[in-house]
Amino acid sequence: MALALCSTLMLQAAKVNKFITIKVGNDTRKYLLYVPNKVKEHAPLVISLHGAGGTVTTTSHDPNFNSIADKDSFIVAYPQGLPTTFPGLGGMQANGWSAYGEENFDTDFLKAIIEDIDSKYPLDRQRLYCCGFSNGGMMTYTMANTCSHIFAAFAAISGYPINEFHLHHTSERPVPFLHIHGKSDDFVKYSLVPNVIDDMVARNGANPVPVKTTVSGKFTKSIYEAGEGGFPIIFYEIDGMGHEPFTNKTEVNSSSQTMWDFFKEYTLDSPCDTTLKWRPRIEQESYEPKKHGWTMNSGTILLRFGTTQKTDANQNVYRSLQFKNGNYKLHFKADGDAEKQIKVQIQKLTSPKNYLLNTSVAANCEADLLFSVEDGWGEYKLTITRPSSSDVITITDIVINTTNEDVTAIHTSVVPTPSETTVYTLSGIKASQTPRHGAVLIKNNKKILTP
Repeated sequence: MALALCSTLMLQAAKVNKFITIKVGNDTRKYLLYVPNKVKEHAPLVISLHGAGGTVTTTSHDPNFNSIADKDSFIVAYPQGLPTTFPGLGGMQANGWSAYGEENFDTDFLKAIIEDIDSKYPLDRQRLYCCGFSNGGMMTYTMANTCSHIFAAFAAISGYPINEFHLHHTSERPVPFLHIHGKSDDFVKYSLVPNVIDDMVARNGANPVPVKTTVSGKFTKSIYEAGEGGFPIIFYEIDGMGHEPFTNKTEVNSSSQTMWDFFKEYTLDSPCDTTLKWRPRIEQESYEPKKHGWTMNSGTILLRFGTTQKTDANQNVYRSLQFKNGNYKLHFKADGDAEKQIKVQIQKLTSPKNYLLNTSVAANCEADLLFSVEDGWGEYKLTITRPSSSDVITITDIVINTTNEDVTAIHTSVVPTPSETTVYTLSGIKASQTPRHGAVLIKNNKKILTP
């Protein structure tokens, strides 16, 4: 008992501000560890990532959380990046991060830091957070994609995936995310941030119509409120700020404090729907889908989302559907003439431009369409077309989830209009009966009408 008490007192009396060296695979890596005075066991941890060219020292590191950690008793790690080549910047090499959205030696490094700290100062594994500036913000997006099962929440300042670091949003779960960006940033271009936010909002199933607060001369804050099963996305647009790792133009006059205040609202076990992959909520009141990358009611196209736009002008920042290996279900409601058919396609944007879905359903139905991905991460577009440009058909409640269902089946629950007394099969043939909650089922290429 005495030994345990002595150990606890020693832990609380400790203060650390020094470099730690660890072995990760064949590499020797280092990070700066900051442990405040009197930190308690099972403290939270913030990992803060520098930008390209950044060098961590005991007195210089951004974003900086030391004084906040002293006050709120959490631990901070400032990892040091390795020399990295940036093709999008003319092949420049600088200390940085391989932030291309998938597992790599840098994601391994950050996970190893957690284990190393936890072995010395037991952490609250439900309260681990990741943030970064510029290329460190890009790496934060990568960690949100690859390590959502480890970190509870994420924040980026002046950084999002560009050029060779295209945004991936195929994480295991929705994630709470805070993004801060200067309106005068023309390096990691402020003008392209809305595309990134759109992707994150749809990935999280958040409300695409934000609640906005503007403080003249300081900031505009957009809160994309959480929907069922997801988390909010928060976006600060800072007046007069360029490509910088810190701003005092927030409600609390500190971007670092703003990040911490956001982080501490979430734990890793904050409830969410881990099957949720994409919910754009295009029918939300006051939302204008065409301004957010959607083609709507153009000729026979009812709606389309996803285009390949890899150019220098847009820094490889564009909108697309993204999936990795797994089984998925596309759900939507169609309101129109039940005697007509609409075509539903999910097609890969890059060669080979194969289809995950290429089928037809009744124009008045509630559809659950199953598909699978077997060739790894890829980008796709969703297209729903109608027989004629004059057909009035409305698509709502679009959502994609992972599923354990048999992907050899395509399900379509038929919802007749009030005057309709006939159910149609997927081929447009009248069914012999009308089940109250009927479903037309195609399974193993055989049509079955189920009650």
